[in-house]
Amino acid sequence: MVLILTATVAFLLAGFIKGVVGFGFPIVSLIVLTLAIGLFDALAIIVVPTIVTNIWQALSGPHIKAIIERMWIYFTCAMGGILLASVYLVSVDVNLLTGVLGIVLFVFAVFRLLNVHLSVAREREPLLSIVLGSTNGLLTGFTGSFMVPSVLYMQALGFRKDMLVQAMGAFFALSTIMLTVSLGRNGLITIDDAIMSAIALVPAFAGIFAGRWMRERIDEDQFQRIFLGGVLALGAYIAWRSFGTLWF
Repeated sequence: MVLILTATVAFLLAGFIKGVVGFGFPIVSLIVLTLAIGLFDALAIIVVPTIVTNIWQALSGPHIKAIIERMWIYFTCAMGGILLASVYLVSVDVNLLTGVLGIVLFVFAVFRLLNVHLSVAREREPLLSIVLGSTNGLLTGFTGSFMVPSVLYMQALGFRKDMLVQAMGAFFALSTIMLTVSLGRNGLITIDDAIMSAIALVPAFAGIFAGRWMRERIDEDQFQRIFLGGVLALGAYIAWRSFGTLWF
């Protein structure tokens, strides 16, 4: 009962934030559930609502063909990175993986708060797509976090906001599907997890629609800064708690 209540709160909150600012669903649900039940159990529960909400986001615009043509190398390397990480997933101390997750969340929040703008020359895209895509895949495979460096790289490619949102949806959906395969091959997702994950669609979409309603009534930029400040603090706390367990 406690787990159901925790998951409901996590997905309502994650959906609400996604509805307001257009991203953040896997971040929020992963943070709340990792703090409550641990990284691997959290990963198993977030898969269905993350896949469904991001497929919905990926198909909600006209740019999907252009995104695939531009980013297929990045997507392919990232999927390969997730599969590679799956080979070693259960061999690595979960506290180390959770600590890395905290660092990734912290770095993501810092870059967003500082509003860092990078640019990539077109001729460098193939090489960077291989290097950064593989890196993103490994981080996703080990921690469940999709944001770094994918969002920063897509921004550096010069995607407009609507195309960026659609590209994130496509990438996060593919990554979560591959992450589900990884969890399955390591015996880290059960029928009960899948059922709870499917049920989580209800609070997830309730939160999204509530967030979309609220978007017109609040300062979106201010809300996003508050949200990123929370991610910054919680990322630092997760890293401190996890590495402290390893060292002490």
